[in-house]
Parts: sequence; structure tokens; C-alpha cells
Amino acid sequence: MFKLRTFRDVLVYAALISLVAMLPTATFVHFTTAFLPQRAHAFAMLLAIGLPLVIAFPVSIVALSFLKIITDAVTKIEDFVKFDALTGVLARNYFMEATRQAFGAGGALLLVDADHFKRINDTHGHDLGDDALKLIGGVLSQTMPAEGLVGRIGGEEFAVFLPLASREEAVAIAEAIRRALEERGRLVADRPIGLTVSIGVAETASQPSLAALLKQADIQLYRAKTSGRNRVCASAEACEPDPVGPRRMRVAEFRTAGHLAASE
Repeated sequence: MFKLRTFRDVLVYAALISLVAMLPTATFVHFTTAFLPQRAHAFAMLLAIGLPLVIAFPVSIVALSFLKIITDAVTKIEDFVKFDALTGVLARNYFMEATRQAFGAGGALLLVDADHFKRINDTHGHDLGDDALKLIGGVLSQTMPAEGLVGRIGGEEFAVFLPLASREEAVAIAEAIRRALEERGRLVADRPIGLTVSIGVAETASQPSLAALLKQADIQLYRAKTSGRNRVCASAEACEPDPVGPRRMRVAEFRTAGHLAASE
């Protein structure tokens, strides 16, 4: 389907439509008036070419301009629904649906949760908290391979689906995300926040459904939280319990996903 991105596109398509409208008429008049004197034939051809161009071109511009306005409005509405307004990553419903469609081909899921986010909001205010969420969304988007999906599925919770990725590949990407946020999160809006994230990793190979995959990734995220935070966990063996002892958790229920995410 043709795209109307600029007014130049409108002019180009209007010209093409006008030519298409003119050619049948000009062809018909040419063959039906060929027996007339040359001057009469030329006049008939001038009318056959000129009238469709004079009528079709401005009418096409008006019609295509209205179509462009409608198309732009629909695109803005789709973007508003599809993307999270604050962070620019996929909104929860779109992320879940895109991941569901890609699930059958295999891959890995990362659940990414900001550490001590409530403390950041309470200490520094929600505006700085929003800046922290924007930073997380930006780092996730920049770190992803082209085929990766990034979504915000809760307040400070993000998810990443990596199609066809093995657990080892997913862990490597998760570590890159964790390190990038540890480095870039030292200062948020010129404030020494020390933003970090905990990440749980699960692979589709051992999970029968998207709900099961989410639950397994959430279990690994819980392990990352309880073993000290600012960690990537893909198995129990990889994450030893925090020797300092258990920390207070906030449990947020994700009803659409049908799983629990422990976060703070």
C-alpha cells in the first residue's frame, strides 16, 4: 500500500492518478478521431489530455490530502496505544501479544526490575523517578538486537523477549543491560541515585506456555532480589541467598500475565 508521509507524496500520487485518468481517454480519442483533419484531431487530443489533467489533478490533491490527515491521525492513535508514553517502549498489552506470537519459535524472556525504586520516589520525588524509568527504557532499547522486544509491564517493571535466543545468549544480554544501567544510573538528572536493576531470565525451551515462561522468569527475578539485587539470575545455582538476610519485598500482582513479580 502506498504511503503518504509528506505533501510531496501527495503531489506525486496526484500526478500519477491524473496520468492514469488521462491515458484511456487520450487513447480512445486518438483512434476515434484519426480520420479527421489534422487540426481537428489535434484539438480533440488536446481536450482529451487537458480536461482529465485539469480535473483529476486538483481533485486528487484534495482527496489525498484528506487521506493523509486521516492516516496521520490513525498512526498517532496507534502509537499512543502501542507505546508507553513515558519510556517509549512497548505498552504491556502490545508486548504480551507480540511475545505470544513469537513464543512458538523459541527464545528467552528477561524480567527487569528497578532496585529500591520506592525509595528513589520517596527520597527524590516522582519526577526523578520518571527520569530513572526513562533511562531504563532507553538502555533496554539501545542494548537490544534488532529482533528483540522491549515492554513496560508495570510501574518499574520491564520485560524483554529475545526471539531464538538461548539461555546463555540471554544471560549475556542481561549482563550487558545490568552493567550499562549500573554505570549510567550513578547519576540521574545530575543526582547521585545509584540506580541499578535486578533481572530474571527464563528460556522457552523448558516452558509449555507464555504464562509458565513469565512465572519462571519471575522466580529468577525474585532470586536476584533476595540474593542482593543488581544481579542477573537464570537458575538457583547462579544466585546464592543474600548472606545479610532477607529483605522486605513488595509483591505486585500482574493479572494479565497470571504471575507474581517481587520487586522493590
